Amino acid sequence: MMRWRHMHKLGRMMAIATLGSAVLVVASAGGALAAAGYGPPGPPPPPVPGGYSVVVTSQTVIGPAGGTIGPINIDGVAVTLTIPAGAFPVPVQITLTAPDLAAIGTAGFFGHSAVAGVGIQVQENGSPYPGTFLKPLTLTMSSSSITSSSIVVVWNGTAFVAESAATVTAGSATVSFDSDPDFAVLAPSGTGAIPGATTAATGKPFLGEGILAGLLLLLGAAGLGYARRRRAGARAAERSRV
Repeated sequence: MMRWRHMHKLGRMMAIATLGSAVLVVASAGGALAAAGYGPPGPPPPPVPGGYSVVVTSQTVIGPAGGTIGPINIDGVAVTLTIPAGAFPVPVQITLTAPDLAAIGTAGFFGHSAVAGVGIQVQENGSPYPGTFLKPLTLTMSSSSITSSSIVVVWNGTAFVAESAATVTAGSATVSFDSDPDFAVLAPSGTGAIPGATTAATGKPFLGEGILAGLLLLLGAAGLGYARRRRAGARAAERSRV
């Protein structure tokens, strides 16, 4: 009997030890998978504001010799894309797309609004072009809505950021790039006045207020003189009675 109890206890201890080892193996495997990058996928990147989904034009005969697309009209903006010779070692397809400017809005830049935008997609045999271009392409956007104070921004996957390499003048914005971008041009949307603040009144309303003040001053002076004359007359009449 004692021997049976001893064997039963030993078997239970062995079972616990085996279960603990299995748990450690599973935990170690899970840690290794996590370290190797396995596990549930992270949240997808946010979509680009404006969509850039309206296809404006596509051209399939752009090879090592380069070429030019445009000028074409995108929402009233003349767009020209220049591809230099040697930018691509094989023929590629380049597609220009238009965004919804209202959906871009300020693009995160207070006091500005989108006045132009264009997306460029480069494909090789129907798939996105791998890597960066051998030479940068040049995009030019021309419009009277573009001012010398405008900003060229590019979508970086999570937000619009200012494109420091862009050149902006009154009526035109030019930028070079070596991978598929989504560009927008932002122009100042106002004078930067604080919402709800009072505004100064100048010009004719101010002149009218000045004339009215002068008339009131004259009327007051005339009334004061009349009152003094009445008091003086009353004193003279009282002395004559005495």
